[in-house]
Amino acid sequence: METALRYELIQAIPELTNQIYPTNAPESMPKNPDGTPKPYLVYARISTKKIKTLEGYTDKEALSYMFSIMAPKYSDMVRVRKQVEQLLVSLPKKAIGEQLIYIEDLDINNIDETWENELGVNRGIIDFTIYY
Repeated sequence: METALRYELIQAIPELTNQIYPTNAPESMPKNPDGTPKPYLVYARISTKKIKTLEGYTDKEALSYMFSIMAPKYSDMVRVRKQVEQLLVSLPKKAIGEQLIYIEDLDINNIDETWENELGVNRGIIDFTIYY
């Protein structure tokens, strides 16, 4: 699923090419011409639920992820976060990625934002669950 999500993110938001990282970002980040880090996305799977029916477990899953959109400028973080949100809400009833994984549904559980003092960046958080 992560490969398919990364593929869709890069197709929809080309500025995230080579700027998507699992669990945490490297310390040396690509920079804008003014020397600030480019916006980037860090993701983590926060839960996996195997779908079960009366007949037993199926091959279906519900995966919850947390996407963190990071940018020094608040306006850049909000802009990219909105693009990511638009992509996510467009995914239900579509096959995504080169593997064409069919997305049955998607719930956005929470959208939040914070300032990361140690990193010097704004963090836009999207917590969502994808059903496939």
